[in-house]
Amino acid sequence: MSKNKHYFLYAVIAAVIIKLLLFAFAEFYTPDSKIEIDSPDYLKPAAMMASNGVFATKDGSGVLKYEVLRTPGYPLFLAIFHNKMNIPLSGIVFLQIALTILAALIVYKTAASFNSGVAFLSMVIILYEPPIAVFSQIILTEALFLFLMSLFMLEFTRYLKYREIKTVVSAALILVAAAYVRPIVYYLGAAMAIFMIYANVREDIKKGLIHAMIFFVVVYSLLGAWQIRNYVHCGEGVFSSISQLNTVKVGLIGSYAKNTDTATLGMTPIPYYLNVSFRCLMSIMTRPGTFKYFHSDILTVAGKIFAYPWMIFWLTGFIAGIASMRRNIYLQSYLFIILYFLAASIINIMWLVSERFRVPMMPFIAIISAYGWINLISLVKLNFGQKAGV
Repeated sequence: MSKNKHYFLYAVIAAVIIKLLLFAFAEFYTPDSKIEIDSPDYLKPAAMMASNGVFATKDGSGVLKYEVLRTPGYPLFLAIFHNKMNIPLSGIVFLQIALTILAALIVYKTAASFNSGVAFLSMVIILYEPPIAVFSQIILTEALFLFLMSLFMLEFTRYLKYREIKTVVSAALILVAAAYVRPIVYYLGAAMAIFMIYANVREDIKKGLIHAMIFFVVVYSLLGAWQIRNYVHCGEGVFSSISQLNTVKVGLIGSYAKNTDTATLGMTPIPYYLNVSFRCLMSIMTRPGTFKYFHSDILTVAGKIFAYPWMIFWLTGFIAGIASMRRNIYLQSYLFIILYFLAASIINIMWLVSERFRVPMMPFIAIISAYGWINLISLVKLNFGQKAGV
């Protein structure tokens, strides 16, 4: 076995051991830590899907109420594995941990498909990213969503490499599945259709337009079907009402009129929006992640000791990767998706953004960061070699 294969196995095995130790700790000492405030919003409709075959809940009087706030992707996952197959919630957490491992392997495969030099480090960043490890241990959408976004990245990368209709359709179908898990990617279909046109401008604009149209139609016909369902049963022609709810209550747009932030009181609108947008950006990109969910002071402190240097590590590479990507169409597509997630998160929930909302971006961040580090190391070696030659 080659040296590189040894490193690959060691990295995966060590990550699996760490994740399983966290899992065992939570199961023995804080078994309730897997349930957070949003968890019942998925568990209740999942039980209804399994028993009645409808995506709904019951109110206090037992009347069926069709669900429009959440989307059915993650509840369906729970309905199949938890309610139908009788896997306990601890087993669901175990499955979610497995999904994060698979996501890391998909990131490895994606990076290797166009630059084998960045594949290993890209995988390592996913394997050891604290927020991914933490939120995979909670009954929330993060692990499943991360897995689907990793698959989407792989298929869209294959599209950019081969420009085939089958990759257009497969990428569209995966993005639809991801939207049913987390509606934040609802508008990403339109954004990626635009990117397809951009990616084909130099080679074959006609082909790009056809591919973009196919991608757009596949995505929004399948998402539109759920909007029709919501209109018929709930009188709301939206894919999910959570976006409108968040925008009104905690979103960036219109926040100036109800601003209570002491740091920006008295500012005119433009400086205010620039200020809060930048601070929200720093929040989502530089919060290292916390182990507070395990309710252990020792684990929380140990997590901070590791998480802060780790965040600085991948963020340094990420910045270097952006600076050196030039016309690399793969990295450009990843940065485009990251910017979409950042904008959508900040616009929708502003001050509530945190490292949790960075999780689905990490596959794209990881490859750019690994690319940045490879370039930084090459630059250091080049400068060192020149000095040694002198």
